[in-house]
Amino acid sequence: MKESKGFTLVELMIVVAIIGILAAVAVPFYQRYIQKSRLTSMVFPGLHAIQTNVGNYYSFRQILPAAASIVDFSSDADTGCFTPSFAGIGSGGETGLRIIINGSSQPTRCKALAALDGMTLDAVPNVTGSKIVSWALSGGLASRLGLAGEGS
Repeated sequence: MKESKGFTLVELMIVVAIIGILAAVAVPFYQRYIQKSRLTSMVFPGLHAIQTNVGNYYSFRQILPAAASIVDFSSDADTGCFTPSFAGIGSGGETGLRIIINGSSQPTRCKALAALDGMTLDAVPNVTGSKIVSWALSGGLASRLGLAGEGS
């Protein structure tokens, strides 16, 4: 009697189906990871520069800056890929920093953020005593990339 070697067609089909299921689950997570890394490299440095300036202002004056002064606080930040503003954010109307992504209309390096164009990231300061200890992130962009509730 002849001994069979190799895999049957059914076994190969099962392997292909398993690989397909894994790919269907992995691809969305990978895309979210890529978007989050692009945001981290292109937007967060500018965001942190503004947050540092606001933190210094608060530690000296014990009050958050007025909305009109965003230009003063973002002058040394790289804001090419986003538009910063101060706004009343949250249910209590807390003053916070709002970032709107400008992926499609800004320099070529920002084109990688085109999928996030127009989305917002809100950062509300958590104040303890005479200083800002952290920033709570919220907004559509924070929810989409799994950053909601994180401090920065």
